[in-house]
Amino acid sequence: MTIDKRPSGKYRVRHTENGRTYSLTLPFKPSTKEAYELIRAKIDHKRADKTFNEAYKDYIEVKSNVLSPSTIRGYESIYRNLPSWLLPLDIAEIDDYTLQKLINGYAKEHSAKSTHNLYSLVLSVIRLFYPDSTIRATLPQKAHTEPYTPSREDVKKLLDASKQTEYYVPLYLASLSCRCSEICALTLDDLHGDQLTINKALVRADKGYVLKDTPKTDASYRTITLPRDLVKRIKKQGYIYNGYPQNIDKYLRRTLPKLDIQFFSVHKLRHFFCSYCHDLGYTDAQIKKLGGWDSDVFRKVYRHAMSEDEARKQIKKDFNF
Repeated sequence: MTIDKRPSGKYRVRHTENGRTYSLTLPFKPSTKEAYELIRAKIDHKRADKTFNEAYKDYIEVKSNVLSPSTIRGYESIYRNLPSWLLPLDIAEIDDYTLQKLINGYAKEHSAKSTHNLYSLVLSVIRLFYPDSTIRATLPQKAHTEPYTPSREDVKKLLDASKQTEYYVPLYLASLSCRCSEICALTLDDLHGDQLTINKALVRADKGYVLKDTPKTDASYRTITLPRDLVKRIKKQGYIYNGYPQNIDKYLRRTLPKLDIQFFSVHKLRHFFCSYCHDLGYTDAQIKKLGGWDSDVFRKVYRHAMSEDEARKQIKKDFNF
């Protein structure tokens, strides 16, 4: 922040924030504290001088390079379901009552989880441009349901049934912790001997899918050691998987009832990987590294520690279906 005396005898206060310069002309020389408070008030006023519709669009534009395409798609879906009365309101005028009215109406037609997502988005949009906002609302209680995680017997039965289909390899890779987006991006160039490198992802965009040259997170970069029979299958067929993510789940919807297995999505095979590794005695640190997790989602500490190299070798034996 700078304070300059102008030829007119007045003083100009200038401050740059987030790449934007704000200026204020005063008839007196302010102290540094006074200048900061005055320029802060001007910045906050300009930020708040937006309708929610304008603030939302600016929020998406500002965050476009740091949010994943799937996150932006989720925000767009919420935005399309917002009531028309909210969009023209100035964000500085949205108070607790207005926010609660929005939550109550939205919760009538949407799940508790979706309502929580709406609440988080609305607060993020408002507080980016109006940081002094302290609005809050009461949210519906989320239903605590335990998602079904397939057992080793379920996975083995599924892989046996899919052995003669194009879904055998992607399902096997999913049971080895691969995300669907990672599987769909893999090529033979990523396979070196029995080592499979995870370094990219196929993600859904506004129209169709796009190949990202980075996986979901930094921790997602990893190398997976494949069982020998799986490597042979991949080399024999000459590709890893040539389809789209939703096709794998469609296959599961058709196949699991025939096998008398409770339905689970392909992503639940990652949960199986985590659970099964715990049962086998892998440490939390090993599971996080092998599965490409970057957050501490494990609550228990397991024994039978082994080195990362040993863990990779052991995967070949333990996941040999």
